[in-house]
Amino acid sequence: MKNRLKPFIVLFSVCFVLLSFSNCGGTQNTSNDKPLVKNPPFKITEAYYQNWIAGVEEGGTGTNVYIVLKGLNPEVLIKYIYFRNHKLKAKNTAASPTTYVGYLRNTAQRDVVMDSNPLNEAQNTFSNSFPFSLQENEAVISYEEKGAVKYYKISNLSERDVIPYPQANPNSHE
Repeated sequence: MKNRLKPFIVLFSVCFVLLSFSNCGGTQNTSNDKPLVKNPPFKITEAYYQNWIAGVEEGGTGTNVYIVLKGLNPEVLIKYIYFRNHKLKAKNTAASPTTYVGYLRNTAQRDVVMDSNPLNEAQNTFSNSFPFSLQENEAVISYEEKGAVKYYKISNLSERDVIPYPQANPNSHE
């Protein structure tokens, strides 16, 4: 009788252990998304992105993201634009203080170690820590209000026609 029960006991024990481990981390938050504000202290009058391409091969390509605001309180600081898995510094000028631009330059990742020795390739680090799940035409603005960083999602950014620059992107500030 003991010999007949032994396989069942072993099978039950293995199943119990496997089920126990499968629940490890089951209560963790799988979403990286930071909490979003529904009503920011400003109005967005226009939001679009525009691809650009340089006229020379070394000039590269990229995308500029434009956010035009209205009713922005001087105590609110626009910090970053999150777009297509990139965190872009939001920049504006004295000539256009209500328009913020994020400059995204498309670059090939050149700091990847490719080697026949897996230990050398282990030096590669890839970050999946982008804090938002966004569609291709969505962006998030981060801003600081009264010392607290807040986030507002913009959906349905429109796409403008490509800008062909004769040499290189004159707006690139990198």
